[in-house]
Amino acid sequence: MKRSTERILTTHTGSLPRPDDLVQMMYDKEEGKLLDEAMFADRVRSAVNETVRHEVAADIDVISDGEMGKVSFLRLP
Repeated sequence: MKRSTERILTTHTGSLPRPDDLVQMMYDKEEGKLLDEAMFADRVRSAVNETVRHEVAADIDVISDGEMGKVSFLRLP
């Protein structure tokens, strides 16, 4: 666990914005139209990597996956 006596450590909570193509894949998955599960898993993994890079660049103290793969937080029309 990261600790500090110099400052208050910060992070965010909840979902971070997903890339548009991942959102579309999530819609397709929820509607039973996703054709390639491996491609979906790869895209979630790459979206998490992108998110972590942004968090590190922003000097976030506690890094998270941004809930990229959690469909339950996807707002369906």
